[in-house]
Amino acid sequence: MNVIEIVKEYLQKNNYDGLVGDGCGCELADLMPCDGTYETCEAGHKVLVKDLTPAEIEEYGDDCEWVMVAGKRDAKK
Repeated sequence: MNVIEIVKEYLQKNNYDGLVGDGCGCELADLMPCDGTYETCEAGHKVLVKDLTPAEIEEYGDDCEWVMVAGKRDAKK
């Protein structure tokens, strides 16, 4: 197994949707797609922008259909 496969397996087993890092996020289907550094990435979950609060839109932006948010799904509720 390579590092991407190990990380993907962990994320799947723990019900995460992907990774979130310094201004970016990636889904399990396209994990670590660029030549960036991933040391600061965290496990995260995918949230549709339409479901974000105004404060979250200010934090994450609204220029995409979805964003990857650190932590487990519904953990902030």
